[in-house]
Amino acid sequence: MHLKKTKILLGIIISGICLLNGCTSKSERSAREAVIQDLEKLQSSDSETIQNTIDTQQLLSSSQYTEETAEELGDIYSLFYKDFSFKVKKVIVDDDKGTGKAVTSLSTIDARSLAKDYVLSLLQKQVELEADPEEVKFSLNDSCILLKELLEENDYGTETSETEISLKKDGDSWQVIHTSDLDSLLTGDFASYMSDSRFLSPSEIVDAHFKTIKSFDSQQLTTYLSLDQLVSTDDSYNHSLAEAIGEQIQRSFDYEITGEDQKDNQGDVQVSITSPDFESILSSYKQQLTQWLKTSESLSQGAQGRREKERDLLLSCIDDNKNTISKDITIYLYNDGINWKIQMDSDIAEAVFGDIPSAIDSISQDIE
Repeated sequence: MHLKKTKILLGIIISGICLLNGCTSKSERSAREAVIQDLEKLQSSDSETIQNTIDTQQLLSSSQYTEETAEELGDIYSLFYKDFSFKVKKVIVDDDKGTGKAVTSLSTIDARSLAKDYVLSLLQKQVELEADPEEVKFSLNDSCILLKELLEENDYGTETSETEISLKKDGDSWQVIHTSDLDSLLTGDFASYMSDSRFLSPSEIVDAHFKTIKSFDSQQLTTYLSLDQLVSTDDSYNHSLAEAIGEQIQRSFDYEITGEDQKDNQGDVQVSITSPDFESILSSYKQQLTQWLKTSESLSQGAQGRREKERDLLLSCIDDNKNTISKDITIYLYNDGINWKIQMDSDIAEAVFGDIPSAIDSISQDIE
């Protein structure tokens, strides 16, 4: 009797365990273990293990792969999955068909935030290259380095999603089927964000451009705005004039995005741009020149001396100027299926320059 009661008690306990945890077959346990072993590879400190588990081109797809790029990618994946975690919630198998699925919760990096920072950084680099006299094409390896730096410098947190992971039976064991959808999900859909032509808004594109220009030093501004081509003077003076204008723009340039409109593939961004008041500079220059020409010194200088004085006066007026002017403009963009592109026009150039070309033209006989 005692033995019988014991068996009944054990049966009740086992039934309770099944109710709480679910009784799984050997095949289900094997399938669950296959999923766990596969996903644990993404938590490995060995980058090669990670790259052998998932399609590495889900992050940066290109035909420019080199040994150096592969090494950078390895570091990227180790950083990309440093906070990766998962939980296999339920496993269902069909032994007769040799198929199965595992309902799994995935915690992956916040790839949307990472992708946005990455795209904006790429755009910034593109603008910076336009201000580089020795412009070099941005390579895939440069892209890898940039992405790696973002992952090292920022904590992007994680996003949680749930998916069904497909399995197939191979002999007595189970294997995870790595579909493109699963690999994309395991990267937080990073590649999907990167390929979305409307991922950034028109105003974000404009903001990235102007923010980069605002960070330029005078030399970068000189190259980016081609300031050394404003006048046809000797190299020494032309360089001094370009540098003075560049420094003036650097001190004065500012902007504020005030609105945005989108319709189909067209985008309009309203911007208020602050730049040096070159009309004020020109007015000050003409006033000082007029006063100087009335002095005895101007008569004794001769033609060459007067030209040098005129040049010095202009440089001085540019250096001393503190007046700015603000102008409201609309920047037009179009979407080419890859990204929003700014349509550069004279209004943008004039707003940034402060109409310096017209000012220089009006006194060109004095300084040339």
